[in-house]
Amino acid sequence: MARSHSRVEVKSTFDVVKFRFMNVTMKKYFYAPVTTVIVMLALALLTTGPSVSAQETSGAPAQVYTLKNFPMVMYATPATDEAFGAVRDMGIDYVHLYGLTKGPLDDAAFARIQHYLDLAQKYHLKVMLDMDGARRVQGNQLDEMRTVVQRYKNHPALGIWYLFDEPDNKKLKAKDLAPFYDMIKAESPNIPIAVCHAWTTHWYAFNDVQDILMQDIYPVSGLPFPEAKLNNQTRFTNGAMNQAKGRPVIPALQFFNWRSMAKPEDKEYRKYPVEKLRYPNTQEMRYLCYSTIAQGVQGLAFYSYMRGVMIDPQWPTKVAAPVLREVREFTGLINPVTNIEHLPTGEATDVLLSRWKGQNGTYVILVNASSEARSITTPIDLPAGTKLQKWGQTRDVTPTMKDGNITIDQVQPWEVFVWCVGK
Repeated sequence: MARSHSRVEVKSTFDVVKFRFMNVTMKKYFYAPVTTVIVMLALALLTTGPSVSAQETSGAPAQVYTLKNFPMVMYATPATDEAFGAVRDMGIDYVHLYGLTKGPLDDAAFARIQHYLDLAQKYHLKVMLDMDGARRVQGNQLDEMRTVVQRYKNHPALGIWYLFDEPDNKKLKAKDLAPFYDMIKAESPNIPIAVCHAWTTHWYAFNDVQDILMQDIYPVSGLPFPEAKLNNQTRFTNGAMNQAKGRPVIPALQFFNWRSMAKPEDKEYRKYPVEKLRYPNTQEMRYLCYSTIAQGVQGLAFYSYMRGVMIDPQWPTKVAAPVLREVREFTGLINPVTNIEHLPTGEATDVLLSRWKGQNGTYVILVNASSEARSITTPIDLPAGTKLQKWGQTRDVTPTMKDGNITIDQVQPWEVFVWCVGK
């Protein structure tokens, strides 16, 4: 957990004033007209130094991947039969472990890595292999990372190289990661490289050194339901989708209670009494998953197995697992990579509406991206007489469709509706 702990320490000491500034700034960036975005980016370049182009950082721009499946990744999954079996039962198909490849690369390290990959293969899982990027990039240990790539690039369980965790938080730039990205591409061109970003000042500046853009923000802390700022996840995902320029986006969603970060002597953490800190509930987990799916992400990740079981070992199986299994079933019915159609919602910015075409049917996702209980009326392009059949854990309500609009009365905060389109 040393690597995971360092990740948390950076996040927990993040300057509050700076975050509030970023919160306002990123809202403008995510939803501003194109001209405003161009002006803001130009100002950012003037204040942060010269821009870094693909030619300056890398011999070739990052490859634009289209993932053939829909990865569901669990961070910090220990190499045990119990943990691998548990995440597999949730619908997870990729596992990750901080520190797995950390040096020195002696026989014990090689045995540890090999065991993890072999255990994943046993459970029909793929591995997002952590490359110990913080130490190796900052220590210029290119040959050490090359050894890991050359030794394990052909293992059948290897699915993603995890190059770096939140580089901007460590004051690094794309040019610092470029030699490592280029080396991995040269040695292993067909396995994508992921970099994960927190909501920091220059999170968006790493396109040339990542094939998969991952991003994390964990909005459920001490506020009671429905007051947690889940729309921060939605705004960040929207920004990532715009920034990725066709590369897959995989958000790292909250799978823990912030209390797991607090020290035993702490009475307060993140400005809340420790006892007020909580896990996401079922409604919030469904929102985090389906809202990002409705935005067009190409996979989901969850941080993290180890943190998830720390405060209440029953929460992952009783609350999170049913949601994750439902999501896995849904992504098996449709092709989330190519068959999404975003539907207009008029002037509304707090409604997400998308249509999905699967092999055996068409599905509609409607998301209340708001903490308010309310009625929703929004345009929808469906033939007259279309029937919407509730799917999964969707609440059994009868929407009204009239004059090209769909109306649902008494929508709950952050509520998700998934329907199969019938006749």
